[in-house]
Amino acid sequence: MKIAVTKLQEKSSGVQELFRRYGHEAIIVSTMRSAAPSDSGPLVRLADMILKEKIDILIFTSSLGVEKLLEKTKPVKNLRIVSVGPKTAKKVEEYGLTSEIIDDFSSGNFAEYLGDIKNKTIGIARADVPNNELTESLESKGAVVIEAPAYRLEAAGNSILEVMKDVDAVIFTSAKSFELSGFRPENNKKIKIIAIGKKTADAMRKSGNDPDIVGNGTLEDCLSLLWQIKK
Repeated sequence: MKIAVTKLQEKSSGVQELFRRYGHEAIIVSTMRSAAPSDSGPLVRLADMILKEKIDILIFTSSLGVEKLLEKTKPVKNLRIVSVGPKTAKKVEEYGLTSEIIDDFSSGNFAEYLGDIKNKTIGIARADVPNNELTESLESKGAVVIEAPAYRLEAAGNSILEVMKDVDAVIFTSAKSFELSGFRPENNKKIKIIAIGKKTADAMRKSGNDPDIVGNGTLEDCLSLLWQIKK
């Protein structure tokens, strides 16, 4: 299958190889691009807290977040780091550090995975898109959460409609990438539409697009679920 995927160009390394392992061809359509955060203060503050060993757990939700934060600071090797997905963990390794990998990126699952976090200070390096559910779920278990937008996402001017006639499926990798894609219910005639995770699926449903597949937050899970359907 030819599958369009709304992946940031800066985060698309290895995507082609991953899709080939499942027998597919990836068509990268970057509906967004990254830019510096509108306010760099929170990221500088988080970097300083890491340097002073005031962070107990550090969460990375993307490989780009790893890059932007670790350009500014060097965590001690025994700091507990949790990465969303293997690509994020691989980026952490490039900086000489190790991290745990959480595959199911849902707010409730994250809080459960971390265990007893009462009175722990948790740093999160993320895109400039708040995840209030995640923050609230961690704070409800007694944690202090320090969030830092590491980068901002803006429209890249690319429309998914440009490749619709040439693909068999499309994977939307975030709610914002879907909203900027130009996709409409009337476009969903012959192709499978796939949401990388629950938040993306919710955004799609609000606009009248019910995804055929909802992944757990990673591209590999989406491809695995697609393979099971084709069987």
